[in-house]
Amino acid sequence: MEMKLNAAGATFVSAALAVAFAVCSLAAPAQAGSLTSSTGQQLPAYLQGYRQGQLLCPGGDLTGKVSVAIVDPMMATTDAPGDCTLSDMKAANPGTTFLAYLNIGAMRDFESWNGVFQNSCADTAAEAGRRFGVTTSNPRVARTDDGLAGYPGYSYLTVADLSPAYVDACAATARTMLSTDAQRGTTNARPARFDGIFLDDASMSPSHGQDMVDVGQWGPWADDDAYGRALIAAVQRFDATLTRTMGRNIPVAVNLGVYPAWNNQVDLAKTLAATRSVDFALREHVVATGTGRPLPVIDLQQASAAYQAITAAGMPVVEHDYSVPLRELPTSSYRQGRDIGSSDPCLRDGFANRSSVVAAAKTRRTLDHRMTLGHLLQTRTATARQMTVTLSQAEPTCQDNAWDDDANFEAVTTASVKALDTQVTALTKAVTSGAYATAAPRNYAGVSVVRLSDGRVVAVNSTTVARSVTAYGKVLSVPARSATIR
Repeated sequence: MEMKLNAAGATFVSAALAVAFAVCSLAAPAQAGSLTSSTGQQLPAYLQGYRQGQLLCPGGDLTGKVSVAIVDPMMATTDAPGDCTLSDMKAANPGTTFLAYLNIGAMRDFESWNGVFQNSCADTAAEAGRRFGVTTSNPRVARTDDGLAGYPGYSYLTVADLSPAYVDACAATARTMLSTDAQRGTTNARPARFDGIFLDDASMSPSHGQDMVDVGQWGPWADDDAYGRALIAAVQRFDATLTRTMGRNIPVAVNLGVYPAWNNQVDLAKTLAATRSVDFALREHVVATGTGRPLPVIDLQQASAAYQAITAAGMPVVEHDYSVPLRELPTSSYRQGRDIGSSDPCLRDGFANRSSVVAAAKTRRTLDHRMTLGHLLQTRTATARQMTVTLSQAEPTCQDNAWDDDANFEAVTTASVKALDTQVTALTKAVTSGAYATAAPRNYAGVSVVRLSDGRVVAVNSTTVARSVTAYGKVLSVPARSATIR
């Protein structure tokens, strides 16, 4: 989904990978899995919106902890006084691959203060961009102020027609970003550039509540599958054009929109995988929504099967869940499995029960992240070993930044998860070491248990009460909505 923006705009990999990128030949396809390989405690990170990328500044909460960082292109600029830029980040994180966010499914107005570092393929403030917009007479499709098709709830986004001309414009925007040095930051670091591109809204149907099976036909596509095929062709053309114009293979990842329960959607995603145009596909909301509402177990099972198939087809899936936001709620609202919602005010500095809410949220976020890590380990198989998972991070909606100080308690540069939690550390090590499930999960009253290829056992508790189970000769105590490894 489109990176959320605060204020004046904005929206993975060991040192060895830098060598791997350097030796890629012009004709070489994306090396599926290379971007999803990590070591130690490093995982990919999807750092959204304005300034969240500054978690990777020198001394930042995530410095040295991220293998691949997806950040808004504006991180290459000094948009706010005292901002560190991509140059500082790369100097402080020499083993991290930085991907610039770029939306392929929808466009927005360019922001002049960001120069060439734009997160839209084309500028809808100008006719040169609006010509790629979609017109429709279908009254059930959202409209922008210009009367073009848009996304419900995102009036600033214009649906792109995915035409070859649009894709060429998108590739030109990407090439300019990849060929331009970041602005000088705060540490006098040497000039640096982005390593690759992350394409948002790479969906196998129009999605956003506007699938044609629900609202009727619209745009230049005959049906939802036709949209998916157009998107696949767009990504393939984008990757090939970048390879040709840059003279080398460029890492390209996507935010994949797919309904795991629909075979036609999974088949389309497998078709995209077979093009070898994509290094990995991010999948948001794996075990819960962004506000912490648990997804049904059947959804998790369907997603696991789909992600295994997509990964085996050549496009590794990277699972991503958001940490719950800080809001002015009773601490009981942060119990495992509770939906935090979005109607209550963000937690502010002056809230009377602030410290207790923060403590409860920290515990919740850590246990949630353990569940995401455990789910990945149980989903990963011998034929889908290249799957991985991100570091969970809250969306910036309830966070403060330099341009938008709403007196929210949490800064946009605060890491959401306690990385030193012993179970987070152990689960992360199992992920980065490549451990995978050796058999289908055994189920014990809502707790699924799997023996991993390294001999350890991981249990995932999908219920809202703590449970203790005995399996494979080990006793595992698992908190509610969390995971334990032994």
